[in-house]
Formats: sequence, C-alpha cells, structure tokens
Amino acid sequence: MSYRYVNRVPRQWAVLYPAVLLFWIVPLVAFDATAEVVLWNIPALLVVLVAIRAFTTLTISVADGEIVTVFHWGWPRRRIALAEVTSQRVTTHGARYGWGIRFVPGGTLWRVWGRGSVELTLADKERTFSIGTADPEGLLAAIATAPRSSTSTNRSTRSPIGRKSRRPSTSALRPEGARRNDQ
Repeated sequence: MSYRYVNRVPRQWAVLYPAVLLFWIVPLVAFDATAEVVLWNIPALLVVLVAIRAFTTLTISVADGEIVTVFHWGWPRRRIALAEVTSQRVTTHGARYGWGIRFVPGGTLWRVWGRGSVELTLADKERTFSIGTADPEGLLAAIATAPRSSTSTNRSTRSPIGRKSRRPSTSALRPEGARRNDQ
C-alpha cells in the first residue's frame, strides 16, 4: 500500500503572498528612495518571494518502507525509514509555530497549513519529527499499515548529494607504488 498527500496553502491565502510587494515597494516610493536603493532591493525581494513560495506545498508519501516529506520544489526533503519509527500519534500544533520547518518542544515540525500533524518518535528517541497535514488520520493509518522494511529501498547503495558514496575509491584499488596517469 502506498500513500501520497499534497498539503497546500488554501488559494485565498496564497494570493496574498504578492502583497509582500506592497509592504516592500510602498515605503521605498513614499520615502523617495533613489534608483540605486530600489535596484538593490529587487534581488532581496526576489529571494523573499521565492522563499515564501517554496513553503506553500508539502508532499507526504509513504511507500517502499519509508516516509518522504518534500516541500514545493523538491528541497528541503526528508526521508525516514519506517523501521526507524518506534511510535506515531496524531497531535496538534498552534499557530504560534508558523509554517515551514520549525523547532517545537521535543523535536521538529514541517508544515504548510493547519493545526493537525502526525508526530513520529524515532528509534534514537532524542527528538520527534512532526509532519503537518490536513489528513492526519489518513497518514497515521498509512504509517501503521505500511511494511517496515523493503528490499527495493537499500540506503547503503544510494549516494545522495552531499553524502559520500560507500563504494571504495579507485585509489584504494590501485596497487602500491602505482601512479595515476595524470600525475
């Protein structure tokens, strides 16, 4: 069984994000900012708008022995093997925790909208990982019924960006005293 849910900010709220432009541009115009100041503000404004857009969608999937949560453009992404999950429960987080990636008491929260979430206790039991969703009962049921391991997911053979591969390097296979051709 696989589960996939795309959690989105409601459209009526998402259309308000361009309002950031008004709160940025109006003061510049009102205080007679020079053209140079306005031009320097454009890249900063674009960064802010991209950051806001990045956290408007959270896709949650449970398949192949793991839980994958990913924001709008595929980053940030978090993969958790179901074998590492020792317990899960439905919980709520108030509006004071905001949206995006937040530190909450005892762990981390990833969410884009709403109060409902599923809190996962991982095998290390140091911190929890909460996934904000509008369908917490569905996610909880998918985690509870999913198989805990899968032969198709072998984490030791994958080499994600930023993590070293577990394959031996070619220099380790070279006989002693042998030199590379480019040296």
